Amino acid sequence: MSALSEASTEHLTIADLRERYGLTTNAKFAGKVTVTSIADDLKSVMPGALFIPKPEDLTADAIAQAEAKGAYAMLLPTSAQDTGLEASVPMLYGDLSAEEMGRLASDMAGHPSNSVAVFLVAGEDSVEQGADLAELLHVLGNPVGQIGYRHSVSLERHLVEEYPLNALDVQRILAVFVEDGASAVVIGADDRTLAPGALESVITDVCALGESEADDDAQPSLKETMERYGAKLRERTHLAHRTAESDDMAHHYDGQLDPASSRRLSLAIAMVMKAGVRKGNIKSALRVSKEMS
Repeated sequence: MSALSEASTEHLTIADLRERYGLTTNAKFAGKVTVTSIADDLKSVMPGALFIPKPEDLTADAIAQAEAKGAYAMLLPTSAQDTGLEASVPMLYGDLSAEEMGRLASDMAGHPSNSVAVFLVAGEDSVEQGADLAELLHVLGNPVGQIGYRHSVSLERHLVEEYPLNALDVQRILAVFVEDGASAVVIGADDRTLAPGALESVITDVCALGESEADDDAQPSLKETMERYGAKLRERTHLAHRTAESDDMAHHYDGQLDPASSRRLSLAIAMVMKAGVRKGNIKSALRVSKEMS
């Protein structure tokens, strides 16, 4: 389901869309028409939606169905201006880049990644590494949201999603996390979880490349992975990697951990340290976790 709907926090007018994204329209006097959601497939269209059809839905029948379901406006590629596609609602035209689509989704969702600490785990081991990091964040007292192809979880609530997620999906889920009260979010960056460009306009705080048992030369670098999914290095973004200190802290948590589990815990420790968590707090949390287990 690719839509931004009930989780959205900002409504945009046709005038906003024209001015922010350089779009043209066939309805010059419809500037005050307000869209309250975005959908890029027919099943997600609801009253108030801006419908952005995929190429396979760029038909008169799909346009009519979207209008019948309550779409307030349509955004079509500029090449569709001369195809005769019509609707009684405003038709916008423009060719948004992946970056612009991410910005539109973020605008509509109210920029949710600004309200949580976002941890990005890249690599083939992103599922296991993300789970270990989410567990450590939880033990440290953070309500956590997690995005991964095996499951996405908002605190204790499992979210049913279709993967890979696109930019609309990611912003919608982040908005759900914020609404549920999450303070930290863990995102697994791999092709099973994310479509290219899915992380455009997502502000990441800490990024790391999970280690794999396979040949590291065969695994994309962290830089390549971030570029693929549209994640940007910003002033507040920290890159994390295992250190001798994090290895030592992981070993002292439980010297019986298998090597792979120990490496994952070490990287999780390094990531939360990059986020500003003090070593003493991490050691205390690990000790309590060990006693409880």
